Amino acid sequence: MGEHGVGEHSKVVALVRTSDPDADRSAIWAEIEGNARASDHAGLTGLIVSAVDTAFAEGDPLVALIEAWGEGIDADALIAGIVPEAVRQRADLQVTVATCEELVFKRVDDYARPGSPWSIKLAGTAFRRDDFTPDAFFEYWTNTHAPIGGSVPGVGGYTVSRVRGGQVGSEQADAIIEQWYPSAQAFTDAQSTEPAKAAWNDVGNYAKTTGTAFWLMTESVIIEPPATGPGTLEA
Repeated sequence: MGEHGVGEHSKVVALVRTSDPDADRSAIWAEIEGNARASDHAGLTGLIVSAVDTAFAEGDPLVALIEAWGEGIDADALIAGIVPEAVRQRADLQVTVATCEELVFKRVDDYARPGSPWSIKLAGTAFRRDDFTPDAFFEYWTNTHAPIGGSVPGVGGYTVSRVRGGQVGSEQADAIIEQWYPSAQAFTDAQSTEPAKAAWNDVGNYAKTTGTAFWLMTESVIIEPPATGPGTLEA
């Protein structure tokens, strides 16, 4: 477990997936959320578990996204404390864990939870093109792509979790992108705008356009994460 310890990187991300199309996802989610609330939070400065409301791909196996902030925590031990043993031992479940560096493009003033102005979160995986080094990939994202994506109407917070160790899925994604929207309808409406079209058209200039996965999610904020921002688009 210690190989995924968190030192200078202050964020842990985990994906919980099921390969059983008939699995009771709501029951799995209830166990994860309940255990997250009851688990030992020592050393954590933030903890959010997110449930999938809508998956962009039919049959997508994701059940939950877990995010934790803290210094000096063991990532695998943390997730083992949040995802119940009975869940982790299920043959159909896959839990992958990564330590990440969080890049903030637009500050997150609130999260997609009841009472928040942002009722929905877009999350997705990102993979760099083979001709980009990791540093070049994130440099392009920060300086070229983020200003385009950040201009899409309705976007609240905009962050990217750069994977530094472990993995967020069997696909070895380079990052998890997150954007917050006022509602699912606001997200849908935004996709027909010119900034959104420009953002999607730019993806192929630095990232792979196949193999990605995207979800609309709602969040359960167990521990309010550290304040983010101002982001690079706000400085």
